[in-house]
Amino acid sequence: MDDPYEDRSMPADTGNGNYDADDLVDLENMKPPEVDYYAVLNLSKTASEDDIKDSYKRLSRIFHPDKHSDPALKEAAETKFHVINKAFEVLSNPQLRTAYDEYGEEGLNTKWEVGHRVKTPHELREEYSRLAREKREMELESLVRNKNDITINVDATRVFKSQEVISPFGGTAFARKSHGSILDPLKRAEIMQLYMKNSFETQFGPRTQFIVGGQMTSRSGMGGGNVVGTIRHAFSEKLNVELGSSLLKPRVGVLKATYSIDPLTFITGTAQVRNFKGPAPLVMTFGRRITKGATGYMTYRTGEWAIGSWGPVFERRRDFSSMALGISSQDENRAFQVEVQTGLMQSHLSLDHTWTLDSTTKVRVGGSLSTTAGINASIGGDRKITEHTKVGLAVEVGLSGGVAFNIKVKRLGQSVTIPIVLAAEFNPKLAFWATVVPICAVTALDIGYVKPKRRKERAEKIQVLRTVHADFITNQKKEAQEAVELLRESTDRKTGQEKEKDGLVILEATYGNLNAAPELGLTADVTIAVQALVNNSQLTMPGGHSKNHILGFYDPCLGEKKQLRIKYEFQRRLHQVVVADQASVAAPVRSHLLAQ
Repeated sequence: MDDPYEDRSMPADTGNGNYDADDLVDLENMKPPEVDYYAVLNLSKTASEDDIKDSYKRLSRIFHPDKHSDPALKEAAETKFHVINKAFEVLSNPQLRTAYDEYGEEGLNTKWEVGHRVKTPHELREEYSRLAREKREMELESLVRNKNDITINVDATRVFKSQEVISPFGGTAFARKSHGSILDPLKRAEIMQLYMKNSFETQFGPRTQFIVGGQMTSRSGMGGGNVVGTIRHAFSEKLNVELGSSLLKPRVGVLKATYSIDPLTFITGTAQVRNFKGPAPLVMTFGRRITKGATGYMTYRTGEWAIGSWGPVFERRRDFSSMALGISSQDENRAFQVEVQTGLMQSHLSLDHTWTLDSTTKVRVGGSLSTTAGINASIGGDRKITEHTKVGLAVEVGLSGGVAFNIKVKRLGQSVTIPIVLAAEFNPKLAFWATVVPICAVTALDIGYVKPKRRKERAEKIQVLRTVHADFITNQKKEAQEAVELLRESTDRKTGQEKEKDGLVILEATYGNLNAAPELGLTADVTIAVQALVNNSQLTMPGGHSKNHILGFYDPCLGEKKQLRIKYEFQRRLHQVVVADQASVAAPVRSHLLAQ
């Protein structure tokens, strides 16, 4: 007996669409979306010419004005048929389709001088990209990106110690507790070091960047600084080279090159020249992607070395050779890195793991075992508190290096880092409280202030957005209702045919914010629109675009993320599936079966 559940799998993006209440779309730049021609024809972006023609013919049989005698339906059909015609005109023309794929509606409205019309889509895409680069070149040349890093090292070890005074009888004694301000101990903290680094990057053509940076260090009233200039150039898609030099004494030159052997393999080499009393120390890395998200690498550092008598003798070398092997991996939910290094003066094993809790929060745990620094461990995290601002907190503990608490604030390329040394020696009690107190404080602040404030601001922005675009929303809903009326007759026939053969019958399809209360009206009934897409007991809805562009759909909750829930019957058995807005849908699928 044949399996009624044929292979109707779609690309692996058919998640259930779950999302955090705060993980929503960008409201700052939100505007009514343009028509998506792929969604209008219910096609994927890889659709063939035959797929485009078949979809156009199927929709034409329903929406052609001549198919309707009722004046109201005929007028609605004219509007829909115009959109269907436009979609077919664009997607069936290789040149227009390429422009649309690359730049959307703007690509169709821009005049491109792309040579002879018989060029292949790939050649057309290359020419569009070249013309777009040339169009942006003047803007890129005047664009300057600024990065600024400030690091303030604070010594707070005396804050957590009782003050010692010199006894008149010799030795030391602890001072009695005074009744001063609770903030008095903080006055004993002092800044150990201040480090500042600033860089400006500007574009010279599509392949070349020029970076000018300055750095300054101050410690105990003394310090120094330098200015560094770097030129970065991509000779090809495979070879990138950087050449940099400090402009003040001490002069240091750096040459770095990266070569991609193939799409999975690369090699990087760096040489740093301080003087010509010996060969330049080299750092060479060979890396290769070993799985979809993981890269393995091997790094060799020569340290200071000599060729015969040219170079420092071993006893005077400050930097020694080492070899490191490591694996790094990163995806949407987590990232980790493991490295083992062995060297003449220092060897270590380090592990680092980061979890992405949601779109705004990450937690990191790390540890290392070193022949010079002993055992060290760290735990921390960062959170996006506004659209462009991140705050990070971390605690580092070393059996031989004490306890340190790090604070980092980052905004639009500017960052301030404050490492605070709490204890010069290992102190388990201090390490515990340095971890627990910030976590509790941040959690309380997040739950009691940040999230409520964010939800309130978001609700206000959504309300403003829907007020500004009220006419658009009303018109979109009206057009969706008109499409449903045009689909109703043919869909009723199709439903009857599917019922006769125990095929695929859509019982209920709901689109919008499925987590909202029904009385808020943030969902739309799209049962007829989804049933209209069923052909021969098979439902296929390609992903990659919002479903509100499909004929019979509209956006009932502008400014919020949407989901589609479909309840359907197949072989007289109940099924259900929930997918994210831009995910693909295929049915019937055995995994959609509900327990009965």
